[in-house]
Amino acid sequence: MMSEPPREFPPELDDDTADIHFVPPPCQVACPVGTDVPAYIALIWEGKLEEAFAAITATNPFSSVCARVCSAPCEPACRRADSDGALAIRNLKRYVMDRMGSHRPLAPVAVRREETVAIVGGGPAGLTAAQDLALAGFKVHVYEMSGRLGGMIAWGIPNFCLPPSVIDQDIERMMARCPGIEVHLDHALGEEITLGELKQRHDAVLLAIGATWGRKLPVPGGDHPRIEDGVGFIHRINAGERPRLPDKVLVIGGGDVAVDVARLAVRLGAGEVHMMCLESRQNMPAQDREIDAIIKESIRLQNDRLPIEVIAGAEEITVRFVETTGGGLDADGKLCFEIVEGSEHDLSFAMVVAAIGQGAESAELQDKGMMDGDRVRADFDTMRTGETNVFAAGDGAFGGSSIVSAMHHGHKAAYYIKAFLDGREDPVPYRTPYRTRRVPVAQDVMWTEYPPHELTYQGLGDVPAEFAEAEAGYDAPTAIKEAARCFRCDAETGSADYSVRNREDFFAMAQARPGDAGELHRLLQQRLIPREILVSADRPPTFDDLVFLPANLSRLVIDPYRDHCSTETEIAGRLAMDLPFLVSGFDDAPGEARQALAGSLKATGCGYVGARAIGGGVPWLQVLEPGAAMGDEAAEGIVINLGERFQRVEPGAAGEGQLLGLAVKTSALEEAIPFALEADFDLLILDASGGIGKPWPELSGRPDLTVLRQAVAILRRLNREEDIDLVYFGGIRSGTDAAKCISLGCKAVIAGVALGFSLGGTVENGAMTFAGDRTGEERVIAATRLIQGMADETSILARCTGKTNIHNLEPEDLKAITLPTAKATGIPMVGRS
Repeated sequence: MMSEPPREFPPELDDDTADIHFVPPPCQVACPVGTDVPAYIALIWEGKLEEAFAAITATNPFSSVCARVCSAPCEPACRRADSDGALAIRNLKRYVMDRMGSHRPLAPVAVRREETVAIVGGGPAGLTAAQDLALAGFKVHVYEMSGRLGGMIAWGIPNFCLPPSVIDQDIERMMARCPGIEVHLDHALGEEITLGELKQRHDAVLLAIGATWGRKLPVPGGDHPRIEDGVGFIHRINAGERPRLPDKVLVIGGGDVAVDVARLAVRLGAGEVHMMCLESRQNMPAQDREIDAIIKESIRLQNDRLPIEVIAGAEEITVRFVETTGGGLDADGKLCFEIVEGSEHDLSFAMVVAAIGQGAESAELQDKGMMDGDRVRADFDTMRTGETNVFAAGDGAFGGSSIVSAMHHGHKAAYYIKAFLDGREDPVPYRTPYRTRRVPVAQDVMWTEYPPHELTYQGLGDVPAEFAEAEAGYDAPTAIKEAARCFRCDAETGSADYSVRNREDFFAMAQARPGDAGELHRLLQQRLIPREILVSADRPPTFDDLVFLPANLSRLVIDPYRDHCSTETEIAGRLAMDLPFLVSGFDDAPGEARQALAGSLKATGCGYVGARAIGGGVPWLQVLEPGAAMGDEAAEGIVINLGERFQRVEPGAAGEGQLLGLAVKTSALEEAIPFALEADFDLLILDASGGIGKPWPELSGRPDLTVLRQAVAILRRLNREEDIDLVYFGGIRSGTDAAKCISLGCKAVIAGVALGFSLGGTVENGAMTFAGDRTGEERVIAATRLIQGMADETSILARCTGKTNIHNLEPEDLKAITLPTAKATGIPMVGRS
């Protein structure tokens, strides 16, 4: 059988889809703990539930809990929400956890550190921090005031939404994984244990006391003892009470707690359950799925109602309401409304429950001045209280939130506690880490056709007071179809065409009907709009506009992909490095970034250039300003930074055996080079950037490539090319850039910002900043791989031009493809003089 001839496509239709690059998708960014949502959804489609379980539990210690009651901020962020409905991300998590959660223990991690940590509160914030600290090797003691762990998860969510066995799954998995966690139940702060005792027994303390006390109605009569608070009501039901409720019950509030109370009242026999809230329907804090549930269960919801007084009678409680309009949030997130004049009216009920929020209480902390109203006084940026070794997290410190937000607090608090115990006084700021498992995209041809799949509502059950689960989870076929609907916003192809910016066009094309020729034609034409032509007469000089020529056939006597090409580099015959790379710009970087950089430079045999050493035994060229005294004797060499204006300097800053160099810009070359030769300097750093030794000078603008051409031209004019080594600094991004600089006459290059990116840095306001979303080991690995990749790139380019040593590269191996670059570098452009 003859094979099909290869198909040819016009250049604008080149297919780069095999080159997948990760970008954090909206669902993962919206998740406070950074769950790798696309990966576990794709693994569900592939039927790899164990791997999906690993992805889910990687950052979420309460995965089984969240599979049922998470507020799911990921779902509104889903891009498919704008077409036929967001992915049911929470339901898919439940599908995995229902099958894996009870019998997939994680490998235990032993205690490795001497320090111990006390955590007050066994809710989601406290236990998340406990797990993180235990995994870091610390012994952790959890002091919980009640008789079971879970906090508001255990005491504040009805069993028909969250069966106790599901909570037990997560806690048992955590305790099996973290034998270093020791639990002390029935230990209330200020009663069984004091803060002073905790500080004496342990090296650090985390206050995760929760917001477990319901607020009173702030109206006359609102503090009447017959008016229950919502969280207290749910607490006593979860503790085992089963009161028979009166016929007519009022729940005041519009959040999830109010919804839970109303649904409990229905199951406990109330004939009429009314729910009244100040917010308009669209601004209710309760989740949409919760509001749908109260409608299914015939709960009478009235919005835009404000209670203004409570009058308690012998049998009934009368609440005076007014109607409001607005009920929305202003720019500061505060509720704003207007009272309707003449709308005052009274309603009477046999039972009233107020679910209008909750706060923290602690007489112990109040007496020590550590409470700010009903919250622990703490700084959210560092999770610290006013006490040196006392931290705070969760609802009790930063206000009511969701379970997943409380877990975020726990992760963040654990990060800062570990930094404190490691002796890092100023750690890089915590940032939610985003990880990807690079799972292939689902290949279901019907993915655009599948509608959203809701869970099956099971009603109140035959005996409502037994609290049967209200919803049934997915079966396998339903889960696989729902998983196939994922747009995979994490998968970037690296091409100019398939990116976040224009992915929606592809979704629209996939959704368009075959008969809708007009829409398809419009979308296709939009995709085929020619890109802007970047090569123009006013395009600035750039390394990208220098390209390597293939070796002449007479010179190509080696296989460039087989034979070794040396990258060993000696500066002035004394500073020996394995690779032609130095790094600069990290003098003021956080200690964690500097330490990781030192590890990677040591591993790759490279050096550092800066005002202070990078440490770790890495060769160091010290940068001094003119007139500075003797340099540091630990430095391999001293570089005097002349900058833009030449001035004669005394070479005495260098000690015996140290290299001596000048750092100069283009404007100082004519005077600096003869002086350096006369004074027997060893090297020149050609500063094409914003000033070596300054913080991140490469971010100040484009590099000045003319410095290379002019330095070489001056040396040639003086016939002294071999008498001093040139090192280039400015805009080096890759091994290709390095190879071009070496071709132009440099012995080595200095990189900066490129290494910053590899170490996890991001650019903000013209500076490189770092955050704590990577471990030190991850930073070292990433920087090492970048340097090794740059070395391989430099080597292969040398080999492809017929060289066995990168330092044999020469200007004749290059050509320029734009006039500005040809003029700046002195490399001719073909067809031009």
